[in-house]
Amino acid sequence: MFVDSHIHLQDYKTQDVKNVVTNAMQNGVMRFVNPSAHPRDWAAVAELVQTYPQVTPAFGVHPWYTADAPQNWAQTLEQYLRQNPTAWVGECGIDKLKNPDTATQIAILQTHIALAAQYNRPLIIHAVKADNEMAALFSTLPARTVFHSFTGSAQWGRQIQKHGFYLGLNFSIMRKKNAAEILRALDLSQILLETDGPYQNFERGIETLPQNLPLLAQKIAELLQIPNAEFAQIINNNQHHFLGEK
Repeated sequence: MFVDSHIHLQDYKTQDVKNVVTNAMQNGVMRFVNPSAHPRDWAAVAELVQTYPQVTPAFGVHPWYTADAPQNWAQTLEQYLRQNPTAWVGECGIDKLKNPDTATQIAILQTHIALAAQYNRPLIIHAVKADNEMAALFSTLPARTVFHSFTGSAQWGRQIQKHGFYLGLNFSIMRKKNAAEILRALDLSQILLETDGPYQNFERGIETLPQNLPLLAQKIAELLQIPNAEFAQIINNNQHHFLGEK
């Protein structure tokens, strides 16, 4: 069984969500973590759970949209967490490539961190060109934190994992020329798989589908030079461990 640990079902344009979920489940992807990027997404994400019990919602303000966040966003976020007891927090973080206002991003991220700790929820981090800023916050992050769409250096990945956090891998890691070197340096027991659908397809311009998550697992296993079944079992164990399930 696979879990797509990061997918934006509300953002599909060319695919029907019912077909996206059904086809994924037919290919062994049985659960989905569905983060939001902006407060205007929160209602849609919450509504998806009513139709698809396989979906775990996540509520947050993406660092690209911190300037657009309404004044009462934190209070509204807390309401959504109370109303959705299985919800994660995110995605949130720091992206210095797309947003020069680092101070605001950090302040908003710190609020997410505090709410994740208060409600004991997993936290989804989006971090781009912000290694130093994120490292300074390591001691404040909850134990169940995943750095989504990791494409950083092996050294940065090991540093994240050394603090007990997980790395979310999608097809974007396959674009790295030294992908095999990075993957072999990481602790495989602290990895989750994701599609970030409909984004991050290996083929640009085509919406990513969660039904391809087993293919991602196969490609990573090939780079690691380990059997597909062995890697799939590692990922399955990781999913349960991250969620605190036996």
